[in-house]
Amino acid sequence: MAYDDSAAPILRAPSQRQLTELAVVAALFAVALGASLAAMRGFREAGAEPFFYQSNFEPAVMMACGRGFGVVSAPPAALTEFLHVRRNEFDCALLSPVGAEQPLTSAANANWYYMYAAAAAVWRVAGVSWTALDWLVAAMSGVGAVMLYGLFRLISGAAVAAGVALVLTLSPANLTKLLSLRDYSKAPFVLAAVLVLAALVLKPLSRRATLALAAVYGVVVGVGYGFRPDLAVMVPFGAFVVLVFLPGTFRLNVGRNTLAALLLLVAFLVSAWPVISALNLGGCQYHFSLLGLTEPLTTELRLTPPVYRFGEHMSDAYADLKTGDYAARVLGAPVPALCTAEYDTASGALYFDLARTFPADLAVRAYASVLMILRVGLDLPAMMVPMPPFSGSGVMPAVYRAVHAVTSPLAALGVVLTVAAMGLAAGASLRLGLALIAFVLFLTGYPAIRFDERHWFHLRFIPWWTAVVVLTYLWHNGVRAIERPRVIRAGLTLVAVLVALASALGLLRTVQDGRVRPLLQAYLDAPTEALSAHATDASTLRVDWQPRDEGVLPFHRGADLLAVTLDAAACAGDGGLSITASYVADDPARDLSTTLRVSRPVPGAAATRLFIPVFWQGVGDRTELRFSGLQVAGAPATCVGRVARVSRDARMRLWLDAALAANWMDQPLYQSMRAPRLLNR
Repeated sequence: MAYDDSAAPILRAPSQRQLTELAVVAALFAVALGASLAAMRGFREAGAEPFFYQSNFEPAVMMACGRGFGVVSAPPAALTEFLHVRRNEFDCALLSPVGAEQPLTSAANANWYYMYAAAAAVWRVAGVSWTALDWLVAAMSGVGAVMLYGLFRLISGAAVAAGVALVLTLSPANLTKLLSLRDYSKAPFVLAAVLVLAALVLKPLSRRATLALAAVYGVVVGVGYGFRPDLAVMVPFGAFVVLVFLPGTFRLNVGRNTLAALLLLVAFLVSAWPVISALNLGGCQYHFSLLGLTEPLTTELRLTPPVYRFGEHMSDAYADLKTGDYAARVLGAPVPALCTAEYDTASGALYFDLARTFPADLAVRAYASVLMILRVGLDLPAMMVPMPPFSGSGVMPAVYRAVHAVTSPLAALGVVLTVAAMGLAAGASLRLGLALIAFVLFLTGYPAIRFDERHWFHLRFIPWWTAVVVLTYLWHNGVRAIERPRVIRAGLTLVAVLVALASALGLLRTVQDGRVRPLLQAYLDAPTEALSAHATDASTLRVDWQPRDEGVLPFHRGADLLAVTLDAAACAGDGGLSITASYVADDPARDLSTTLRVSRPVPGAAATRLFIPVFWQGVGDRTELRFSGLQVAGAPATCVGRVARVSRDARMRLWLDAALAANWMDQPLYQSMRAPRLLNR
């Protein structure tokens, strides 16, 4: 019987084009792998050591040594030294013959299950050492480069796609993040997930191929979730995209789309189950969201603060103390240990309480995140903390400086080019236009949860991608090829989206105003208990504060909402005025001193009052941190007329830093973006 080649296309030899693509992919992976290994070697030689919470990697050691996923009850000294990076290597023979114990109380162990498994796989081949993990993070860089190539290959030729992928991979913004395996590990998974979704949206596929790719997406996100919990946000987004934006008439394909979304969710749940099944242990699910609201990241987002602030310190200690106070004061629960299940319950309740009260602030933070990433993404910096990669080379620093000199002035065009790409997509197809808008807004907006570059460095490709869309179109078609109907459709789509975003923000601000105004008025109306205070010098007040101990022995915890009334006559003068709530701390990293800059009170007007949450924490006889007093800058200490604490009888759920002058009711009670600066950052 003759063999019918068409009946088994999967057995056909690859075409020349496919072989070329495979060669490009292999070359990209090899270059990225080699460059990343060289960068890691250079970092180490220059004294920059990787940090990715190595002390938590005991389960990875156990897995590498064939002991299963667990920890030992009495680790040998060599293992302790290894985990605290006091030695580079560990010999499995040093483990006692007693079997490993399953970690029943460490949530972080379960949350990083797949990262531990990946590290263990490397260690089984190369031996248990920290330097061996350079290969793991370098391989992730290689995979990321390949995913970038795939994303750009969807819209451009192989040469352009490979060139842009290589430039982004070798950028200091990418290479310096290799020093943190934990943070870098999300990058290849996010890029792979975006590539799968983009392929589903752009290319009409058979029903079988669509369902298969939806399942692949779920697996990619599920496994990535076992490296970094950040990947959880990609689940609802992926389900939304396959429900709404797949090619074909929605009415005729609603069954296919729904099945694809369900398959995506099932694939995620199955692949992420080792992590999901351990969520009852905790894991700081909302801890990082609380940190994302603090003042350093508000400043990074270029937002103007109103009369209140969520907190000045982006530190684990601060979020821990805020959560513990909320648990004891509002929930009536014992103060939970950091990252336990009880901590997740309390921190989640606090975060959602803040979200319900300040919905407009959460929205404007997302808007600001979109603009910041689009503005910054096109710029390829010449140097990154802690040092530029390949600093020992005489050539690469000069190359980085030259690239930065070219890309920095163009960075401001990121927003313009992205809007232009949205318009081109909407002009060609309303579905594609809305899909691109959804991709850009979501991917650049969700990092507002914690707007720290290590959480969004891998998204710098987005303005590059939209720039390639625009430039490729103009190269092949020119400006004259843009037809009038397409321009009208694009314009109407963009205007409609902008109006929807502005209207949503306006509505949320109305809702927020109705909730924040009574909250702040409750601060002013709350009964207070005076605290004794005396001046120790011209600008310092020592405050006799004795908090209620709400800790669980041997740990101590205390918190109060401080109420400070300013004396208008004593505060008179010129220049700035600020009041600092000072702490004594056993470690500078624990110092939670908080400074409020205030307008000088107006004589005869209502008194200016400041509200500052203050804390005490200790273990046994040791005090780790404690509020001690007030420092005044710009006026004498007598500027502070009265120091008190808000009575617990007031029963206010949320304690914020607030400076309420006589005219506070006339000021906006929401965060706002600074005036757009499209021509610079």
